Amino acid sequence: MSQYLGRIEEEWRERADELGHWAMERLVNRTDIWGRYLAPKYRGEDQKNKAITAPFQRERGKIFLQESSLVKHFKSMPGGGILGLHSASKNGTSRWFAIDIDLHDDDDLSVTKEGNYVAAVAWRKQLVEMGFDPLLTDSNGKGGFHLMAIFARPMATKSVYHFVKRVIGNYQKLGLDREPDVFPGSATSHQGGWLRLPGRHHTKEHFTRVWNDEPWAEDKIWLEGHEAIDRILDLSLASESTLLAQSMEVKTQTICLDFDGVIHSHQHGWQGEAVIPDPPVHKVDQAIAELRKDYRVVVFSARCRTDEGIEAIRAWLAKHGIEVDEVCRDKPPAHVYVDDRAVRFSGDWQQTIADIHNFRK
Repeated sequence: MSQYLGRIEEEWRERADELGHWAMERLVNRTDIWGRYLAPKYRGEDQKNKAITAPFQRERGKIFLQESSLVKHFKSMPGGGILGLHSASKNGTSRWFAIDIDLHDDDDLSVTKEGNYVAAVAWRKQLVEMGFDPLLTDSNGKGGFHLMAIFARPMATKSVYHFVKRVIGNYQKLGLDREPDVFPGSATSHQGGWLRLPGRHHTKEHFTRVWNDEPWAEDKIWLEGHEAIDRILDLSLASESTLLAQSMEVKTQTICLDFDGVIHSHQHGWQGEAVIPDPPVHKVDQAIAELRKDYRVVVFSARCRTDEGIEAIRAWLAKHGIEVDEVCRDKPPAHVYVDDRAVRFSGDWQQTIADIHNFRK
């Protein structure tokens, strides 16, 4: 590594805490899975098995992405610890979109660094005219570029996908032979769509450079090190009005409430799926009404395994003047689950075992 590149590496390491916090606050759509590049020694003889979705299948639901992991990415040493983030949540919302204009194969004469750059700058200008503050980065130093915009609030993935597909619809007119990859990569949330975070490249001696949009840019097209990081951290979030003007849609997140002990006071215990004898939990009607201003509130219970149980819940809610958005037959994907008989797993099994032993003592 050259002395110059060593200095850039150190500048990224110095700012790793800031960048890790920024990424967690602005970019993370889900913490249960994320992308990870393997160190060369784990990639196999052909070096093709370089990227995985983490954690391993058997660990999902037990290990979650932490801010410390993101900080480690920005501090990463050559070959390992390089991460990527998924572009959609389990609820079908996205906090950002990105266009990935690749040039991985130097021998592919149908793709050029100059052609990719022209398309990237043209799309960036188009997004600026729409009211976005897009981040254009030189992702690999060989003609690959990432173009990203971040939102002030999550939007429906389906509408984000259709928007970014419209943006790149003129790729042939801009001189590209093939359509670039976009994130989110489909109209519905899917596990495989993750994009590498800015920072060190996973194979090349290269750190992300940021396109300079200042008036003096003719003297310095690409920002590096501290200047690039400053531009990343100063990125403006696209306002809701900007997003709505481009036909993106707000998708309200779901809060799933258990019924017995959370809504129904359950003072006399279980007497059958269709028997609900007790009054509501104190002020639960007001709490649900408040939640519904910002969320879709649904109910899921063990009672919901039969039609009689579902109808009994609906009748009881109507009797007590409590309005929810749905009584669900199956457990829905949700932003938060509220259950009076639950222990939260924080990643520490010793603490979890203690919580179980102490539960309702």
